[in-house]
Amino acid sequence: MMDDITVAYHGYVFDASGYGYAARAYIHALHAAGVSLSVSDLAGRGLQVHDNLVESLLRNPDKSADFHIFHGIPTQWSRSAYLLPNAIGMTVWETDAIPHQWRNPLNHTLEVWLPCEHNVNTFARDLMRPIFKLPHPIFPSSRNGSGSSRGSNARESLGISDSDFVYYCIIEWQERKNPEGAIESYLRALPDRADALFFIKTNPSAEKAAHATLEAIRARIGSKARVEIRAEAWDDARIDALHQRGDCYISLHRGEGWCYPLFEAASRGKPVVSTGYSGPLDYLDPESHLLVRYSPARVGQRYIYYNPGMTWAEPDLAHAAELIRQAFDNRADVEARAAAAAPRIREAYSLEAVGELARKRLTGMLETGKRPPTSRSITRGKRDDLVPTIPIPAEWYDQDYFDNGLKSNWDKGFTWGRFGELFTNTAAFLNDVFRDASSYLDAGCAKGYLVRALREQGKDCWGFDHSRWAIEHAEESVRPFLFNASFDEVTFGRRFDVLTAFSILETLTESQALAFLSRAREWTAHAIVAVIPTFESEEAFRSYNATDRDLSHVTMKSRAWWHELFLRAGWRQGPMTRIVERMCQSHALPSRMGWSVYVYAGEEME
Repeated sequence: MMDDITVAYHGYVFDASGYGYAARAYIHALHAAGVSLSVSDLAGRGLQVHDNLVESLLRNPDKSADFHIFHGIPTQWSRSAYLLPNAIGMTVWETDAIPHQWRNPLNHTLEVWLPCEHNVNTFARDLMRPIFKLPHPIFPSSRNGSGSSRGSNARESLGISDSDFVYYCIIEWQERKNPEGAIESYLRALPDRADALFFIKTNPSAEKAAHATLEAIRARIGSKARVEIRAEAWDDARIDALHQRGDCYISLHRGEGWCYPLFEAASRGKPVVSTGYSGPLDYLDPESHLLVRYSPARVGQRYIYYNPGMTWAEPDLAHAAELIRQAFDNRADVEARAAAAAPRIREAYSLEAVGELARKRLTGMLETGKRPPTSRSITRGKRDDLVPTIPIPAEWYDQDYFDNGLKSNWDKGFTWGRFGELFTNTAAFLNDVFRDASSYLDAGCAKGYLVRALREQGKDCWGFDHSRWAIEHAEESVRPFLFNASFDEVTFGRRFDVLTAFSILETLTESQALAFLSRAREWTAHAIVAVIPTFESEEAFRSYNATDRDLSHVTMKSRAWWHELFLRAGWRQGPMTRIVERMCQSHALPSRMGWSVYVYAGEEME
């Protein structure tokens, strides 16, 4: 039995957001289960929320940890996770399909951890990585650095009469959360009741929109039902006070990965009226809670990770109004059923229960050897045997480099299944910037994935690589467009609009790179686009080198050094080319991937 498990936890651990709240809850759960933790705050913008335990664990990531858990939006942590062979990706989602931008980061992880069955089923359709369901734990406010001394004052600040029957929700004002639907259903359910109140806690920036929405709906349907909106920033004590005082929680969401406020209400035994869709169904059930019918609907909200092909739920507002009224008229029965379900929820989702699930999963991964070999698990002697001679001979780039990861960072293999989306996005990036280019040559094409992606997008693309093994293991469909050729001798009898050199020049010596770049000008009409690891300080290089396991990285220099080399090779970079280079560098893909992009003019430019 392996009990000494170490985890480096990376997340937005001090954010006042759903991701932040869940991260703090998971850290408490892992700590309760005896997992040794170090915590890294990905936001790096100061503390929005205080948590004594999390603050005590805050330190530089433990590079020797058994596992690194990256929690949050995958594209925001992917750059750090790509460097690690033992990264677990943890996230959450709300529609019936995952964002296409997430597939590549998640397929680079060891496993993907998701909180609910809805997410497991959705992600499994698009990912090749193992998926483990780890539910969000209940996170009592007393564990979150908040005591109860302010409780009475917090309750008084609500200003709610003791005789009111209080419906409530804690919500961010956005289309997915559907506050408009909740308001309309409530106004229709109890149009004349003076002893009922719908209390809405929302974000401060939503004050004008929230009140305008309420007045518009009220004018449209003529209801006198009481609604109070508090668009304010609250501490845990006031949130806790609202949960204590509230009688029934309303959430007519269109999709949720989990929904902590709804979860908190259900775990306290509060009646809930909720859309019967997605993540909350892990802890809600139709025998105990009031679940609203819905119809599938196209996602219409504007958001970088939504696309028109996604669907979510459109709750039946008439049915919601019926259930809201039922909670009022039959409150004894509704309250009894919700209260009976609460012990099951609290037991299944306690910090201790969830922490133990995670600990057992991590222990099993270690015991079965599921974690791939890291640089620590390859003996020093073996690593020394793999170090190439300089210049690196072409035959050194073999299966141990491309498939086994013993010489490179590709410990899970260099395959189209794992990297296809990245190369497709790279081709789209090139087409965005070089719109007039119709032909490409990819230097150091490996198995030809960029060639394939560009040809699939209608470009005349060819590639060459010095590794015979890589060319021989390219896909049949792209192999006719690939050449096995040495960088020291390669030549072409035609010109290409754009020459690409992605992550290849750093594997050549200075003299090799200079000679190749000098010859390559003859084949390049418009521009060369290169991606090269670049370091402006020793500290930056040491940080990169600490996790870089690619033994072919032999020329690691600054941008000024590489710029001078391009100029020595005869390439030019006038004002127009510098503008294009800045366009490339600021493009979403290079920004997300952390690429250092170089662009120089070809023979027919400037």
